[in-house]
Amino acid sequence: MSVTVGLTSDSSALLQQNIDIIAFRDRAQSLADDYAVPSADIDNLAITKFNSIIQTQNHIISAGGNVGLGSTCYSADTNIFSTNYGDLVTGIGTTLGAHTGIVGIGTSTVVAVATLNLDLLQAYRYPKIESGTLDTSTDNPFVGEGYVTLTSGNAGIGNSTRYTRGAGAGSTVFALVGDCNTAAGIATLRTLYTNQIAGISSFVSAATVIKGEKTEYQLHVWSYGRKIATNTVSNTSITTVIDTLENPGLGGPY
Repeated sequence: MSVTVGLTSDSSALLQQNIDIIAFRDRAQSLADDYAVPSADIDNLAITKFNSIIQTQNHIISAGGNVGLGSTCYSADTNIFSTNYGDLVTGIGTTLGAHTGIVGIGTSTVVAVATLNLDLLQAYRYPKIESGTLDTSTDNPFVGEGYVTLTSGNAGIGNSTRYTRGAGAGSTVFALVGDCNTAAGIATLRTLYTNQIAGISSFVSAATVIKGEKTEYQLHVWSYGRKIATNTVSNTSITTVIDTLENPGLGGPY
């Protein structure tokens, strides 16, 4: 029996296997797409809630970082941060007026300062398995995995959704005394913030549950796609061998 007969049989088997795998891949993709819809919808609920949280935090930063108040509004008492900002601030300390950018309080005046970091809403994604960007060129579907910022532009992405308090960009805020209207406003905004964050956890949890199902099927799609890719490479190699064996210039066919 010619050597090429066995190779031709192997090639045909690989091609048929790819045809069979496509059906399984497409079914898995359909199921992944089904889960992608609620994943995005629930993420968008979380994003809407998150945007209102960030808006409130920015209002607090605007009020607490106000450098346009009278000089008597800025205190050196770091205990004020607990009253005005609660646990929203970190890095509490004091500095001199020369380092604050506040005009009129004196360069050597001691001023209490802290940092308020915005909250973060993120998704943990595996970029090689995401629908629309499926990459089966390597053996590891988890290359490049990690957290990305979650927005309305990528709602539904990833294996999970995560909300983290105070992990974002930071801004300097000041200890403002009670006789300034801004100080009272900060406390009111903080109460609003506390109420807002209480409502986001249910969306985050629900999105993560659904995304887990979506990711499972996306991994199936990737696995089938990877097998198709390796079969195609193997078939190309077999074809090259057959062409070589059948080349009269090399003494073929064998």
